[in-house]
Amino acid sequence: MWTQSYGKKREVTDLEKVLTNGGGLYRSSGKNSVIFTVYTDVHYAQLSTRSQGFEIGLKIRCPPGPGRDTESKKRVDYWKFAGSKKLSSGSLVALVLVSRGTLTVYLANLLSSPDDISESAKHSEHYIQVKATFFDPEVEIEALRKEKITVDANTFAILIDNGVMFESVRPFLKTLSTIDSTLIPFSRYICAQVLPKNMEIRPPKYATTPGFCFKLQSVARDGQRIDPLDVNNPASIARSRAQLQRFSVLDVSQADSVVDCLTREVSLIQG
Repeated sequence: MWTQSYGKKREVTDLEKVLTNGGGLYRSSGKNSVIFTVYTDVHYAQLSTRSQGFEIGLKIRCPPGPGRDTESKKRVDYWKFAGSKKLSSGSLVALVLVSRGTLTVYLANLLSSPDDISESAKHSEHYIQVKATFFDPEVEIEALRKEKITVDANTFAILIDNGVMFESVRPFLKTLSTIDSTLIPFSRYICAQVLPKNMEIRPPKYATTPGFCFKLQSVARDGQRIDPLDVNNPASIARSRAQLQRFSVLDVSQADSVVDCLTREVSLIQG
């Protein structure tokens, strides 16, 4: 669970616009953009027991679009087929509770199949129901008490889904929750409370060995030469980047990605 307090907002943010519209896709701007789907007007629904704990039902509002079609069959078909990739079983989602200036976030693992969601869509053009297991037992207590988590503009709940499967991140979450922070690889970046805006990312340790160079000739076009890359030499890095862009089989963005990966111990490449 994570809780944060915040003050009054002076400007309407893109996320607030999505919330006002009744949910939907949120996409941030900038180099490190994020994309996730927001579901509003969340309420606790039926709670049941399972072998590994409680299964909590959540009643959520459908975002604008075909999931709200006035014809029951079209709604069912959407959630069963076209919308089956949304709210997928096994996805890691976040339930965000907002109460008079305080945010509380609970992580959960979805359990509902497309058939379950489409069946719930039969009965309402505005709401569907999903089932989830939460990692924090406090949610189970609230659900047992049938507490109201969406009341008005000051007290409400939203569900955030970005399509990440829980099993794909389970090993990392389990390790991070049990390991000594001083033993985590790259703890300088992962465990920092606050990352400086222009934090230096060091080159890989093995590449800093005296005399070590990356040989890049294998990606050169016929008849062209690409010099070895020495991560300890800024001039060598600049030269290799330029040569890869001009004389290799890679395009400009691929050439930049290769150089960045070889000269940094931590790098994130999208593509």
